Amino acid sequence: MRVDQLWRYPVKSVGGERLTAATVDALGIEGDRGIAIHDERDEITWAGAVPALMRLRAVALGPGVAELVLPDGRRFRSDAPDAASRLSAAVQAKVTPVEHQPPHQPDTALHVLTTTALRSLASTLPDSAMDASRFRPNLVLDDVPGDVPGDHATGYPEHDWIGRRMVVGTLRLRFTQGCDRCVMITKETPTVPHDRAVLRWVARELGNSFGVYAAVEKPGHVRIGDKARWLD
Repeated sequence: MRVDQLWRYPVKSVGGERLTAATVDALGIEGDRGIAIHDERDEITWAGAVPALMRLRAVALGPGVAELVLPDGRRFRSDAPDAASRLSAAVQAKVTPVEHQPPHQPDTALHVLTTTALRSLASTLPDSAMDASRFRPNLVLDDVPGDVPGDHATGYPEHDWIGRRMVVGTLRLRFTQGCDRCVMITKETPTVPHDRAVLRWVARELGNSFGVYAAVEKPGHVRIGDKARWLD
C-alpha cells in the first residue's frame, strides 16, 4: 500500500487543500480545522445548515489563519477586516470565520479512506460523481492488496481494519472505528454536485459507515508515495 492523497481542512465544513507532505501529531494533521464558522448566534455552524460552505476551499496560511477561495476564484484571508461580510455574501448566510481549538479526540485524529472504496462506490453508483472531496478524508491509501496474491482489493477493505496498527511514513496508526456519515456527503463541492443518492446507499448498504478513523500512536511525518505496512 502507499499514500495516494493527503488532505487538510483548515476551516471546518469548508473544502480542503491537497498536500504533498504533512506533519501529524496526536490530534491529526498540523493546521487541520484550526478555524470554525460561527453563525449569527456566535455558535459553530456546519455545511448541513449552510450547504454553500462546501463549495468553498481553504488554504492554511499559519496558525488560526487561512485563505478562503470562493467558487469564482476570488480569495481573501480569514482574518481580513471584511472577511465576515465577504463570506456571508458568498454563502448567503450571516457567518464569521473564527479561530478554533479542535476538541481533544485522539481516537479520531485521522480520517482514512482507500481508493478501493472510492472505486467500488463509483462502480455501484455509476450516475453519481465520486471523489475524495465528497468524504473529506485526511489520508487516502492506494494499492490495497486483495485476498489473492497480486490482486488488488475490492469493496471496502478499511472496514475490516478496526483494531489493527499500521506504519505510514514515520507515523504509527491504530484504526479505532468506522466513520459514520451524515448529510455532508450529499453536498456540492468544487468537483462534485449535490447528490442524495450517495448517503441513501451508504446508509442502507454499509450501515452508514464509509472510511475509518485512526489514532496516532507515534506522531511524525507523511508524504505522497510513502509506503504503508501492517504491524499486526
